[in-house]
Amino acid sequence: MTNSHVISALRLKRAEISGHIHDLEKRIARQLANLANLDATIKLFSPGINPDAIPPKRVYRRTRYFAHNELSRLTQDALRTASRPLTSAEIATAVMHAKGMPPGDAAFKEIVATRALTVLRRLAKRGTVAKFGTSRDAKWALNACIWHKGVAKLMVDNCLKYCNSQICAPY
Repeated sequence: MTNSHVISALRLKRAEISGHIHDLEKRIARQLANLANLDATIKLFSPGINPDAIPPKRVYRRTRYFAHNELSRLTQDALRTASRPLTSAEIATAVMHAKGMPPGDAAFKEIVATRALTVLRRLAKRGTVAKFGTSRDAKWALNACIWHKGVAKLMVDNCLKYCNSQICAPY
């Protein structure tokens, strides 16, 4: 065989992947046994409940690009320093600039924008940020009551321009 080194490398890679699959199958078998024991315990305490009706909880996988709460902090910093509401793409650009990431990578910018949108939706549920517009044209800004706690006049003036709530009226 003239390509014995290629075949040898492919065999090693196959053995590695096969071993990984075998390990995962063992872990799945262990977790299925744990789930069966938990289902039996639930049936003991409440026979009327169907454990299969309980929806699975999504496993959170931490991103390697940002530390804990770092993206949330950088997103709020971008909104805090902005003179107007920003789109998710503009927020992603500001976050990437603050982290020293290359801003020219469009695919990576899209990943950061998607993660920033997740953060923005969570902050909107808390009432920290407000969303103006819909879909891709949506712009985000810090909520009026958050802006008024600050001392920067520019922020208050921007809030008066973009917010129609009664909170802004006295200011």
